[in-house]
Amino acid sequence: MKILSAKDLIKIGFKEMPHFTVMGNLTYDLGRNRHLSIGDVGTPNEMVFINVVDNNDYRNVTESVCIHNYDYDGNMTIDKMKLLIYSIGKTI
Repeated sequence: MKILSAKDLIKIGFKEMPHFTVMGNLTYDLGRNRHLSIGDVGTPNEMVFINVVDNNDYRNVTESVCIHNYDYDGNMTIDKMKLLIYSIGKTI
């Protein structure tokens, strides 16, 4: 199984954060003030969150739920990420 990379995620529409984050997060806009956020891509500290952001300022996360954690779920793959995005109702 190929380890996921930031380059893989950028190819399907993820964007780098415009400011520093400890985990080097990438985000994917899901619409309706929601986005996926993945940090520490390809490492044993990798985590994926679905976030709800403030309507007036996308940098202000109002709700966050961890939906994938390397410790419990193993490696995230590009196929799992595409399925996750598709299941929420977005096309890639």
